Amino acid sequence: MYMFINAVLLALLLPAGGAEASSGPACKAEVEGLKLLTVVHLPGGMVVEGPWRIVHGGEVKENQTHYFMLATLDRVIERDMVTGNQKVIPFPEPVNLAFEGSNQRDLIERAAQMWCVTVMRAQENQALDRLPPNQGSITRIAAVPQVRSRG
Repeated sequence: MYMFINAVLLALLLPAGGAEASSGPACKAEVEGLKLLTVVHLPGGMVVEGPWRIVHGGEVKENQTHYFMLATLDRVIERDMVTGNQKVIPFPEPVNLAFEGSNQRDLIERAAQMWCVTVMRAQENQALDRLPPNQGSITRIAAVPQVRSRG
């Protein structure tokens, strides 16, 4: 069930066919030199940027072309496009990720999608943290199939 919910959220959050969704976030990424910039434009005018530093990138040949990129992120930049305010959020430790794709464009699109989902999950967690104490605690319930013995 959890995987199904994540799949539905991902389908709703990501624009189909590379087009920007009018009511959802617009996700993009670009590589310039040794920098990967992942950006999410949220509907309310907030922009969340991930300025990654590329540690290693290249092509691996194993029967087909496969591109990969190792990148590190040490901060997030939030920009309010309405007020012009900017907030830099440094991380206590850098995050290191490997991005992969069948070609360079695919790799960059996957990085944009990953960033979009990450930002949306972080926003969801912040919203849950802001619930008033009288709302009680949030409990995750997972259904586990029961095996019945045949006898």
